[in-house]
Amino acid sequence: MAQGRLKLKAQRPGGPKKQHNKPRGPKKGGRIIAPKKAKVVQQQKLKKDLDVAIRNKIEQDITQKASSSLHKRLSVLKTPAAEEGAGGPPKPSTAAGPSK
Repeated sequence: MAQGRLKLKAQRPGGPKKQHNKPRGPKKGGRIIAPKKAKVVQQQKLKKDLDVAIRNKIEQDITQKASSSLHKRLSVLKTPAAEEGAGGPPKPSTAAGPSK
């Protein structure tokens, strides 16, 4: 059996240099999106406003027709805005009721 230490290649002072592999695929970070043409943006805004106005008018017409056909007053319920920002309907508390 061989005795003694193994002979090693001479190394540069400072340690071996590692080769850095660049990651392939999409890069991280934001992308620069070219601005849209002002005329197209204005057309999109007008179209959106018209859609909202038409939808609101249809809702008003339907509620008016429904309320005129009923003998008692029709109450329209609207969803309340999120006050606490919880993101959903409030859940009933289990500890609120008396337990017997």
